[in-house]
Amino acid sequence: MDAIFEHVSEREDEEEIVAWLEARLGSRHALSRLKRESQNEANMTRSSLQRWLSLYTIIDTLTPIALRTSGLLSPGRRNASRIEVVRNQVDLPRLPETFDGFSILHLSDLHADISEGAMQALPDAIGGLEYDICVITGDFRGKTYGPHGRAVELVRKMMAAIGNPTFGILGNHDTAAMLPALEWSGVRMLMNEAEAICRGSDRLWLAGVDDPHFYRMDDLNTALEGVPQHDAVVLLSHSADGHVRAEHSGVDLLLCGHTHGGQICLPGGIPVLTSSRLPRRLASGPWRQGDMVGYTSRGVGTSAIDARFNCSPEVTLHTLRNH
Repeated sequence: MDAIFEHVSEREDEEEIVAWLEARLGSRHALSRLKRESQNEANMTRSSLQRWLSLYTIIDTLTPIALRTSGLLSPGRRNASRIEVVRNQVDLPRLPETFDGFSILHLSDLHADISEGAMQALPDAIGGLEYDICVITGDFRGKTYGPHGRAVELVRKMMAAIGNPTFGILGNHDTAAMLPALEWSGVRMLMNEAEAICRGSDRLWLAGVDDPHFYRMDDLNTALEGVPQHDAVVLLSHSADGHVRAEHSGVDLLLCGHTHGGQICLPGGIPVLTSSRLPRRLASGPWRQGDMVGYTSRGVGTSAIDARFNCSPEVTLHTLRNH
């Protein structure tokens, strides 16, 4: 597992972090997560020829060249910093009346260390918004391997602009080694866990699962342990993977990201790629699965190339209604 700790700051001793994660997540979850991350690090740091031939690296290398040659890189980068505030009303029949109007600021896919333009624009985008809590649905880091210190530093600075209780989950780009620093920064990370938000004797449950897309470490059953069957539940998941199981488990609202809405889209916001095998109706914006409502954020940051076309970055203000 040494590779995933290669870039941890000097004050974060490897053994201390492993012990912290085991205490925080339980030995089975912590060690399984770290083992899979170590395998990913080994795959991504194999010979330079093999890395260059990977699809991710080809896109990462050739797309900026193509955009720069065509003169589109600069406007694409400007687009990537123009964050749109999307307002979404969610009707939840099981929501207690005391939570009618409860608002959730939803951020996703910050990719903070490779999306610094968007991170600089974020405080102005959210500065005038009123909300009860903030949630971040994963992918704090830019790449799926390597350093994470700069990403955590930018998240820490971002938290000064939020000020409200903030909850988060890990995405497929994130390492569990980030967890201590993220929680020290003020983000309550939900790792197959749920927390009750109380108003008098009424409760709204906020649950969060570990990445279901790449690491497949989500455990919805564990996350919902202790949640009364008839209470309203908002689930945070990095991607919509597992949305059918979530609906069958009684989740009322699923908030996710991962797709970036396609990031580079055809006119009309039609995505070319979504980084997902799920139906395209789940790629962006509101959707429904049976009795469950869902929302997929286009995200704040970018992946592979810091540019967007026909697909603005977004922060989403969800207002819950008990209709």
